[in-house]
Amino acid sequence: MPSIQSFATALPPYSLSSEEAEARLRDIFTAQGEDPALVSQIIRSSGIERRALARPPAFYLTERSLTARNAAYVEVARELGVAAARAALDQAGIRPEEVDLVLDTSCTGVMIPALDVHVANALRMRRDVRRVPLTEAGCAAGATALALARDLLGDRPGATALILAVELPSLTVQLEDASRANVVSAAIFGDGAAALVVSNRPARGPALELLAHQATLFPDTTDIMGFDLRTEGFKIILSPRIPHLVQRHLREEVDAFLERQGISLRDVGFFVPHPGGTKVLDQVRDTLGLREEDVASSRRVLRDFGNLSSASVHFVAKDVLERGVATPGAFGLMIAMGPGFTLELALLRATG
Repeated sequence: MPSIQSFATALPPYSLSSEEAEARLRDIFTAQGEDPALVSQIIRSSGIERRALARPPAFYLTERSLTARNAAYVEVARELGVAAARAALDQAGIRPEEVDLVLDTSCTGVMIPALDVHVANALRMRRDVRRVPLTEAGCAAGATALALARDLLGDRPGATALILAVELPSLTVQLEDASRANVVSAAIFGDGAAALVVSNRPARGPALELLAHQATLFPDTTDIMGFDLRTEGFKIILSPRIPHLVQRHLREEVDAFLERQGISLRDVGFFVPHPGGTKVLDQVRDTLGLREEDVASSRRVLRDFGNLSSASVHFVAKDVLERGVATPGAFGLMIAMGPGFTLELALLRATG
């Protein structure tokens, strides 16, 4: 059975504290007509203490065109993707030429050829390595990639996939847009990359088996989350209805999914929810009747890195493994949400 056998992360060298973000963004959005007290409130209630940035803060003031922002995306995404990929393969004891499949996710820039090509070239992977870029699945894509890796690897002995999630949301923030969605986006998203190895080989250490997956698309919800690509760049779509959708649908979807696997929510020992924001995370906790400690890893990732879009669930799963929360034999539940509106659920089991 395919299992996640290593996690590696990579961050750009620049960062922004919540205090610095409040001072800078309050002035910027106040000049666009927003209430400074509201900007401060959004940032202070975000649950984020520091997040990484693809470029120094001054870059975002001077380079606002889509051309300049996307050029930065291409450069930084390559650097982070290659670094994270190397680290993940080293941890798993897998040579680049042993990789059969590369799955990469990103929604915060445009790169053609996609990141998988650059990583395959940099690491000298086989010419017949299969490559699948997921470029428009948003925050849910980290979980989607795991499901695809599981399906594509099947039960072939030794088959191995490298999954990459590189997101640079800071390069999409529109400083001329004082809409509530854009202010929230500027307050919560951070930049970073994750890489993980999924393989049918015996794991060298603790691993997470990929037991089952479910994707649910809710009809007539295309206005809930996403991007509107405009001349000036990516305009965020982020509806305040997201917590309501979580409250209304999450429990019934989770219960039905787990029932089909022959277990119930009380049989799940650890949780990997995407930290989309404090309100969404609180809603996931309360709707499923979880303890605060069940979402502690998600809370830490949000605090230390912000919302990393598709890479977030990988950062959370890494934290869960490193802190010993996923004891051998325990079931785990990964939860991610994205444009569509889509809910992704994955049933995991800890080994090792």
